[in-house]
Amino acid sequence: LYDADAPVHSNDFFISVLVDLDKSLPGKGDIAERLSEFRKSFIIPGNKLNVVFTAAINECRKRTLKHINLPSNENFSVEYVKGKPWGAYNWYKGNSYSVIQVNTSLPLYIDRAVGLAAHEGYPGHHVYNTLLEKNMVKERKWMEFSIYPLYSPQSLIAEGSADFGINIAFPGDSRIKFEKEVLFPLAGLDASVADRYYKVMDLYSKLDYAGNEAARNYINGKINREEAIRWLQKYAIMTKERAEQSMRFI
Repeated sequence: LYDADAPVHSNDFFISVLVDLDKSLPGKGDIAERLSEFRKSFIIPGNKLNVVFTAAINECRKRTLKHINLPSNENFSVEYVKGKPWGAYNWYKGNSYSVIQVNTSLPLYIDRAVGLAAHEGYPGHHVYNTLLEKNMVKERKWMEFSIYPLYSPQSLIAEGSADFGINIAFPGDSRIKFEKEVLFPLAGLDASVADRYYKVMDLYSKLDYAGNEAARNYINGKINREEAIRWLQKYAIMTKERAEQSMRFI
């Protein structure tokens, strides 16, 4: 049986990842500071954000349509907002139309463009909600599916499919290839150093589970908010600002 109190990853797991990350980052000293400094070269400039994100979501849509038939009228718009606890959000409005909001309060890195476009748009939440409305509400007349209970098993399917869909749209190395050949130039970034960036980010992604552990222990009452923020700073190597944003979301 699933034990809600049992940690999925021990501190040793995160420490081993941090050791590998320490070896992969340039310079010496504090890992969080070195990672932050290293990633600065891969921030999408504010004046390039719309063109980069638009290119990412259009490519995601093109690739999704090779696998999934969507209504001819499906569409979306993008808004750039600030002060939200999430990186991006899909507001499904009905009739195959979504508003995708991107939070610009914190830096947006080049690898996030495809990640957010696929998760919130194609083949993620926009596609899921469009097909849910088409198949369940319009065709079968099951009107209960016109309401989306956010904290429900349905969200497990929605979030899981949005995450897994990225690899369906961009199998193998095709995502990195697209980002290096298309998004890096659009953002005005140096694609010649992309391979090292992706190597570091592959290691860094393993620390995502630290967020799960912070949430689990905080919600289960084992640690307080301040302890959770320190955990995220130590094991997810988040800045304090990003750790506080993460806790608002949790």
